[in-house]
Amino acid sequence: MLILALPLHPSADARRVSFVHSLDGVSIAHSGQAALDELPPAHGEVVAVVPWQRLSWHSITLPPQSAPRLGAVLQGLLEEQLLDDPAQLHLAVSPQAPTRSGGAALVAACSREWLQQALAPLEAAGLRVQRLVPECAPTWANDTVLQLVQHDGQALGLLRHAQGVTPIPHATRTAWSNALADVSVCWSEPGVVQQATDWCPAEAGLQPAAQRWLQAARSDWDLAQGEWGQSRAQRSGRWLQQAWHTLRHAPDWRAVRWGLALLLGAQIVGLNSWAWRDQALLQDQQQRLQRVLTDTFPQVRVVIDPALQMRREVEALRQATGAPSPQDADVLLARLSEALPAQASVRQLSFSPGELRWQATGAAEPDAAARQRWQAQGYRLSQQGEEYRLQWEGVR
Repeated sequence: MLILALPLHPSADARRVSFVHSLDGVSIAHSGQAALDELPPAHGEVVAVVPWQRLSWHSITLPPQSAPRLGAVLQGLLEEQLLDDPAQLHLAVSPQAPTRSGGAALVAACSREWLQQALAPLEAAGLRVQRLVPECAPTWANDTVLQLVQHDGQALGLLRHAQGVTPIPHATRTAWSNALADVSVCWSEPGVVQQATDWCPAEAGLQPAAQRWLQAARSDWDLAQGEWGQSRAQRSGRWLQQAWHTLRHAPDWRAVRWGLALLLGAQIVGLNSWAWRDQALLQDQQQRLQRVLTDTFPQVRVVIDPALQMRREVEALRQATGAPSPQDADVLLARLSEALPAQASVRQLSFSPGELRWQATGAAEPDAAARQRWQAQGYRLSQQGEEYRLQWEGVR
């Protein structure tokens, strides 16, 4: 995952960009500032972080079935809440917004012109931003989080709650004492960690800007809506990419990865064991065939193909003793006479080595029992029109 912090003033900061590079989406591989052509390769997801100074938060009530015309609905609902013309702002609803059923929802707003200027250098450099996330997002349910950042040399509190994000200057912190008392989690940048005790009674955790951007990239928020939205295929591809990276790197899925690795290892070991067993059985059968050949025909000293050599030796022995061959005409005629019905009358008969053809009148087709017996003896019966063919194929 490559996380890019959008500059507060794009015209002044267009040449260099602050970035965070994470291989697993959980930890930081390296971070800092770099020119656009010197950024780490973006093999995974590219996420742009919108500064908290550029976002305002607004609560609205969506009407039912507002998804098809969401942009126009948001502009109409926020027209009285916004100081600027809603058409000049980029508006994005929360991930849990009930766009179908209607109900309370939270909307993030930022300058459309600023967003275009901030993303233009990235697009020119060939970086395709897949998600836009807020640097400090509202919390869910009743949780309240305090984010302390350094601003003009003093601590500035960003109070994250269910209704949005409220900046609290250092000079006015005492006026927010009741709200600060409900803070459940407090994060602080290293430069203002000494002032954290003045803000929150709970112990503040150290969180540099790079860690804050990584946390923002892992949130459910996605401001890439409207003209910056993606197609269903792009969203599906992004979801598959995120699922793959989560399965591959997330600590919560470590047990699943170990289980899959063990299962794959067991399958490989099992397949190798099965192959070894089959190979051993095959070698044993080959050795048995060789022993049968050498025991039956001791004159055979070199065994290459036991089955072929056995057939040749049997054929040579048959010719030497004058025994009939299954391919001879008299043997084929004997097989035919055994199976041909008594009422059949053969009117045409032809023979070629290993094959007998005939045509007959009446019930000329041999019965099923004869077919099975011929097949067991190595013969195959076929029919083409009125002609029958009995062919020797050998016992398998």
